[in-house]
Amino acid sequence: MTSSRAPSMCSEEPAKRADRSGGSAPSLCVTNIQRFSLHDGAGIRTVVFCKGCPFRCPWCCNPEDLSDEPQISFNSRLCIGCTARAGGRLAANGCPCATAPSDCPTGAKELAGTVREVSDLVEEIMRDLVFYEESGGGLTVSGGEALARPSRQRVVTELLRRCRRRGISCVVESSLATPLADPEALAQACDALLVDFKIADRRRSRSITGIDPVVRDANVSRLIALGTPIVARMPIVPGYTNDLANVRANALRARALGIRYADILPFHQLGEGKYDALGLPYACRGVLQPTESEVADALRACSDAGLLATVRDEVRADHGDR
Repeated sequence: MTSSRAPSMCSEEPAKRADRSGGSAPSLCVTNIQRFSLHDGAGIRTVVFCKGCPFRCPWCCNPEDLSDEPQISFNSRLCIGCTARAGGRLAANGCPCATAPSDCPTGAKELAGTVREVSDLVEEIMRDLVFYEESGGGLTVSGGEALARPSRQRVVTELLRRCRRRGISCVVESSLATPLADPEALAQACDALLVDFKIADRRRSRSITGIDPVVRDANVSRLIALGTPIVARMPIVPGYTNDLANVRANALRARALGIRYADILPFHQLGEGKYDALGLPYACRGVLQPTESEVADALRACSDAGLLATVRDEVRADHGDR
């Protein structure tokens, strides 16, 4: 069956250009390559954000990584109105023109989602090798969902393999709530996984986020059996995950699976402007950060469960709020 719809610009089908082995060059659709990150694994890291996620957490701070399709992000503060549409018609994100992002003279319009070949990504990641070596950092592949589907898993695993061959520590950040096509290959290609523990109750988790904790736990058990270190990541989001009973349930489950370490991630509003720029609704608009008491309680719950927990507060670390 054929489709009249134009192919997605973010298609991760192998690039037509042949690689040195005569096959097709593996490629990955990314929205951002964030250098000098301190919140996504040990040391100084480069984070590759994959575009596309099958889940819908209301508090997601990377809405540009949810859709598999390319999207136009619009910053009204940079717009000079040089090619406004007739009649003043605006796009959902407030954009007044049909100019391609590549032709926007001020950068007010940007395309979220670019296909990059793995070999190209490796070369960019290698630029900061000296910082990885000095700090114990490396590469983190995130998203979106880095392991969204088998085809993506194969490409991500190949990226990890190539980086590890060149001496770079590799970490994957994932919900681990999708079927793994080749857990052995993934385990061999990465040094650790950062795995989400969000809503402990299965029915509530599937209803709110689409994530099935049972699928995640099966994958965690398999990877731990293969010797892969896993860190449980627990976002503390008022109204969704901050209830102490939920935190305790997540901590106890993580420890029962054999996990020793946890990261507490206090909710922040750093992603709010991205929803506006994409013209998307934001369910957590106006939600406040968790209190210091809530964060301390979450830390204590993890400790009581036998986890060694660290608070990774991106807002306070990056913006000096404390």
